[in-house]
Amino acid sequence: MNDFSNDLFDEEKIKKAVRRGKLKTTITVIIISIVVFVVLNIANSIISANYSEKAFKQWDAYVRLSTPNGYISGTVDSKGFFGGVSNYEISKDFKIKSVVIERKQYSFGLFPSILTSRYSGGKIGITGEDWQFGYKKNGWREVMFFHPNVSYKKYKDDEEQIELMQGDIIYEVALSFERPYKPREIFVQLPEMTWFWVDTYSSEQLNEFQQEAKEDDWSSTFIREYEALGFSINRPYISIHDLEGDYQEFLELLQMSISSDHLNAFNKMKDVKLEDIEILGVVVYGTKEEIVEILKEPFIRASSIGGVIENY
Repeated sequence: MNDFSNDLFDEEKIKKAVRRGKLKTTITVIIISIVVFVVLNIANSIISANYSEKAFKQWDAYVRLSTPNGYISGTVDSKGFFGGVSNYEISKDFKIKSVVIERKQYSFGLFPSILTSRYSGGKIGITGEDWQFGYKKNGWREVMFFHPNVSYKKYKDDEEQIELMQGDIIYEVALSFERPYKPREIFVQLPEMTWFWVDTYSSEQLNEFQQEAKEDDWSSTFIREYEALGFSINRPYISIHDLEGDYQEFLELLQMSISSDHLNAFNKMKDVKLEDIEILGVVVYGTKEEIVEILKEPFIRASSIGGVIENY
């Protein structure tokens, strides 16, 4: 009886039991924490990767639609908690090679990061004495478009500038037609790497363009590059059959894009067959001789130089 009582109230044994209990609890907590940490990291990686892939497709679709012959050529992701930030490069396929024209960011995930960026871009013609076109972040000039159903006070014509330029150069030039054309009506032989500007505008958008052309200064009334939607072909355009697969991809990109305006454009275009679409202009790439030859065509109303690169 006394031995039992002594064991029961042996202070040293109680301390050892408590220490063993604490050690077991600590080990259990550590193991659980490691397991939770590993599981959360795996889950975070999987979820972040899924959101990253979805965001890439949405932003690449946006770029391909609104940047003539443009695409996202590279991304670097910084992952956070169930999301992150992607730094990406936009390149243009310039007939003979691709050129990086911009570097940007987008966020993705369940808890997307708030992006803060500072950029001092350039525009000329702020006083109204010249066209107020913009530049990409690397200094690449943005092309300009003129809708054939809008009456502008003045139209851009870069033919003289092209003829004065020297050197073995490949030009990017946006051509606006004097009226909308069905694909079967486009008979001119265009160079490779052509981008077709498609009429996806609603009547409300056209009214807005017309109002701006009527009330604003001529130097700022045109359709900017990102406001024009279209699709690329990587071969000479010969017949409407050359556009079938590219037009279907165009519709898919409209659905996929991050922009709600692009989804609105899809709802307008989804039931329009290829032979019934209206092409308002093109972006072409070529040498001085090739471009000047195209500019002689009577259906060209406006021309706007974008980028230029050495022909090598």
